[in-house]
Amino acid sequence: MIYIMKINVIREKRRTIALKVLDSENAVLKVPQSISEKKVKEFVDSKQRWLEKTSARMREVEDFSRSFDFKKYIYLNGQQAGKVDDVVIGFEKLSPKAKRLAIKRYYLSMFSNLERLAEKLSGETGLKYKDIKPTGSTRVWGSYNSKGLMKLNYKLLILPEELAVYVVCHELCHSLHMNHKPQFWKQLGTICPNYKAMKKEMARYSFVLKTDF
Repeated sequence: MIYIMKINVIREKRRTIALKVLDSENAVLKVPQSISEKKVKEFVDSKQRWLEKTSARMREVEDFSRSFDFKKYIYLNGQQAGKVDDVVIGFEKLSPKAKRLAIKRYYLSMFSNLERLAEKLSGETGLKYKDIKPTGSTRVWGSYNSKGLMKLNYKLLILPEELAVYVVCHELCHSLHMNHKPQFWKQLGTICPNYKAMKKEMARYSFVLKTDF
């Protein structure tokens, strides 16, 4: 059997089998030490279709990510908005760490755009927050805590505005439901009827979230 992905099998002290996809070409399969090669092969065979779909989906994201060059350009609302050299004096002479910091500072300087968006959506939906702050997390686009503090990732500025709207609406719904139970999704659906499509589209921009700046 020929597989699209290279699967690295790791035997360790565990009771269950765990399959994790790393990228479009590589995956890790953790299995119990005592399991036979036959069982391993049978498990992989059973996951072939899923692996093919996952590989294709991840390859699409990887190809899409190559259309963005954060070392040369600034992106706003899903479009190229100018060269980094135009907004950061002497950018090319900076160290890699200083370049990342300069890019971060630029997007933070634009955070007021997200603040205005959140204020607008809060007024339209009646869902409230007490405070709003930026975050540069490489894991989440936003969060909302029990004290009414909403955090929005400044990298949302890079995405098409409709996706930023989706994320803000998502976090505002946590003012009523501090979880992701059916009631939460029902509430989100009332203010963002196409949230399922938006959620799927967000996956295409996962590389932006993981970018270190």
